[in-house]
Amino acid sequence: MFSLISNRSKTLTISANFKPENDLKVLYAREFTFELHLANRDGIEFSLYDRRLRNRSSGRLPIVDLSHFVFSTVQADQYRKIDELIEYKESKGWTARQYLLHFLDILHQPDVYFYYRDPSFSADSVSKTMKGVTVKRLCTYGEFEFEKTMKALNHPSEIWFDIDPFTSHESLSKCYIQNLDYLNLAKGFMVKLDDLLLMNCKNIGAYSRLREKHLNIYIRSWLQGQKEELEHVCLVGHRVYCGEVDPFNKEIVLKGLKYTTVPDDVERLFYCSVPDTDGKRMKTIEGGFDIKRKDGKLVTIVLKNDWPWFEMYVWPNDQ
Repeated sequence: MFSLISNRSKTLTISANFKPENDLKVLYAREFTFELHLANRDGIEFSLYDRRLRNRSSGRLPIVDLSHFVFSTVQADQYRKIDELIEYKESKGWTARQYLLHFLDILHQPDVYFYYRDPSFSADSVSKTMKGVTVKRLCTYGEFEFEKTMKALNHPSEIWFDIDPFTSHESLSKCYIQNLDYLNLAKGFMVKLDDLLLMNCKNIGAYSRLREKHLNIYIRSWLQGQKEELEHVCLVGHRVYCGEVDPFNKEIVLKGLKYTTVPDDVERLFYCSVPDTDGKRMKTIEGGFDIKRKDGKLVTIVLKNDWPWFEMYVWPNDQ
């Protein structure tokens, strides 16, 4: 299985009792990194780098087409298992794409997570490197060309935005109406009610400008049969960044709604169809307020007592 990986890389992988698990992370950053996950959730990283790519003044990668660039050095690291990185010179003369295809073959069609951490890479470079590979989740940490990159990655169903890459609200709206399994928006977005109502997503995490009355409207929209695809919403109030940490007022959020209060010491497990950024699918719900829709569908609203935090869990029929 590892006939095409160097001897040092083989030794590291075998010593980790490697078992293929359908999970491969590709990181575009100061090094080009492949992270292979193991059955015990540890992982092995293979980082490709070359001093010719370094900008001495900034330390960042220059704008370059990596689709044909041959990396000279590989660093291998098994998380928390070795004290030092294993570094060796790579003599095969492989490009990042050749490594990618090799690891995809080893892992037998894994879910691919793409982390975009350096704006020096152009969308064209990404396209050439990732051609034909369907990416499940796109995580961005800086400016990038959204539409071109989405197309290059075969339109990931899960997106994590660190900053707002959109040039207009119209282009942002086009993102919201896509049928996404997961959408996580950092504080640069500050989602409004109209934005939230546009989203066709199973799982949403965002910082927002919503007040209690807006949350009430959103709950009512679900009770009226909208957002059938919804599974979980987590919203943090923008007041946190204005120095205010007052929690949402429960009486206003739930005004006019018939609900049942679940004691805080009651814990329930909620299974998400999509893992979060830490790879977890199970969430523990403590307390909350249960509301039933006319068709019997159950939703639980969770509000923090000391924080402007709102969560909404839509229970599947088999839970």
